[in-house]
Amino acid sequence: MNQKQKIVLAVGLLVFGLLKLGGIWWWQSQQIASETLPESCEIAVSGCPFGQNARLKLENVSHNNAPFRIVATGLPESTQSLSASFSMRDMDMGFNRFDLKRQNDGTWLAENVHLPLCTQARHDWQIEWTLDGSKKFQAAFETQKAAK
Repeated sequence: MNQKQKIVLAVGLLVFGLLKLGGIWWWQSQQIASETLPESCEIAVSGCPFGQNARLKLENVSHNNAPFRIVATGLPESTQSLSASFSMRDMDMGFNRFDLKRQNDGTWLAENVHLPLCTQARHDWQIEWTLDGSKKFQAAFETQKAAK
C-alpha cells in the first residue's frame, strides 16, 4: 500500500467514524424520556396521575394470567393517542403494546389486556404509557401468584 492509499484510507475511516458518531448523537436526541411517577402511585388501586389532570388505572389486574382493563380519565379533548406496554427490570418481554380507544364519555379504554408471559414466575412489573406518541410515563406494580 503506497502513501496515497494510506491517506485515502485514513480519511475514509475518519469520515466513517464522524458519521457514526453523528448518527449515535441524532438517535439519542430522538429518544423520548420517560417521566417516572412517585412511588406512592398505586396504579392498580387508585390509579396514577399524569399530565395536567389525567389518571391511568389498571382495573382488575390480579395475577399474570388474568385479563384486565386499562382506563384513563381526565385527558384533554386534544389527545390523539394513548398506548401502554409492560416490562420487567432486566428482562426482555418482547413487543406488547395496547392502544387505548377514546370512549363516548371521554375516557380512554383498553379491554382484555394480558400481561406478557414471564418464564421466571416474577410478579414485579413496569407499565409505560405514551401520550400522543411523545410524552411517556412509568409506574411499577406487582401481581399476585395465581391460585393453584
